[in-house]
Amino acid sequence: MPTSTGICEYLPDVNPYVYQQRALLIDLQEWVANGTTPPPSRYARVSDKTLLPPNAVGFPNLIFPTGISAYPLVEFTGLYNTRNLLFWGPRFHPEDESGITREPPVVEDLAYNILEPAVDSDGNDIDGVRSTTLQVPLGSYMGWNYRAADYGEGDLCDLTGSFIPFAGTFAQRQANSDPRPSLHERYTNSAGYVAAVTSAANNLVNERFLLPNDATSIINNANSVTIP
Repeated sequence: MPTSTGICEYLPDVNPYVYQQRALLIDLQEWVANGTTPPPSRYARVSDKTLLPPNAVGFPNLIFPTGISAYPLVEFTGLYNTRNLLFWGPRFHPEDESGITREPPVVEDLAYNILEPAVDSDGNDIDGVRSTTLQVPLGSYMGWNYRAADYGEGDLCDLTGSFIPFAGTFAQRQANSDPRPSLHERYTNSAGYVAAVTSAANNLVNERFLLPNDATSIINNANSVTIP
């Protein structure tokens, strides 16, 4: 579990993607070699409103548990990296980037309409291949983070997600004005947490989004988590 924010404002994201990646590589191999159809794709979509404009994704107001950060309010600003439409001159060929006659180029317009995944009441993405970490969370796992004071405060902390841990008990989350249920409220005890992780892992194995050996490793790791 990370304990330092580094140059970022919030703790780094601890939701691994490698387990799903390994399973999908096997699915790809089976598809190419044996014609076995891979699992249906899962991603946020406009059609079911799980892909929305940044100001509409539904991110909750969150509070850090006391003592973890000097910045207790977790504020979602919807900030994203813009990509501009640039004019490099009338002879410019984007295929090989030749024919540049305007340097620097002229900014003509924003090229892309930015949409972001909708989140649940914990701030976690609703759609996509949801790992055991997201299905049985210990906090909020986001794909964005901001730079801390003295490091370009308020700008995006590039290539770094963030993790906002849940309070341990109902009393602790009340003291922090945290709207998210505590670990104890969610799982009752450590055994309840392990049971929930085991169920989620087994379901992912059945759906071919997780390898059996990785499921065993995830369940074993869950036994080291203490729920108040």
